[in-house]
Amino acid sequence: MCIICASPIGVPQPTETQLRTMFDSNPHGAGYMTVCNGRVAIHKGFTTIDDFLRQVRSERFGIDDPVVYHFRISTQAGVTPQMTHPFPLTSSLEACEALDVLCRVGIAHNGIIQMTTDRRNTRYSDTALFITKYLTRLITKPEDAHDPVIRAMIHKLIDSKMALLTGDGVISTVGHFITDLEGRMFSNTSYIPARKFNMEDASWKNFFAGC
Repeated sequence: MCIICASPIGVPQPTETQLRTMFDSNPHGAGYMTVCNGRVAIHKGFTTIDDFLRQVRSERFGIDDPVVYHFRISTQAGVTPQMTHPFPLTSSLEACEALDVLCRVGIAHNGIIQMTTDRRNTRYSDTALFITKYLTRLITKPEDAHDPVIRAMIHKLIDSKMALLTGDGVISTVGHFITDLEGRMFSNTSYIPARKFNMEDASWKNFFAGC
């Protein structure tokens, strides 16, 4: 199902432990987007955590950098670098395959979009198809990405979650996100390390005592 992690301006970046946990839980490729000279810069297609972390470290992101991270689990079009997220807002499916791109609006998605799900399509994901066929008609200029009415329309169509980034550094979300104590936003709980089963744990002892 994937996970999105968003760090708006003024919010710390996710820790390396969080990045590793998200990749381990969603291991079909990773990517991120940030801003560069008034444009959205997308870098994706990382198929190992080491390659991903090496690239992220080289960016030296800080609290003043808006960054959206994405970790994928494939539900359509297989496991390929080209179908990792984020994607640019574009009407071209071929442009969705670019691993490094500058654009006006970047999009990361978490969930399954039923209206563009097609198991016979082995090249393009439901997200890529939705962006090129429908989202470009809803978002015609960057500021549309932050319009609450438009975002509500998007949510009605996809019934899932998105993070939208524009060249001014503003991140907007579609659907419910979890905000941690430091302000980072997560589209689900797969950033939390799985708790190991421990029979010595008092809570487990109490559970079995009641059986």
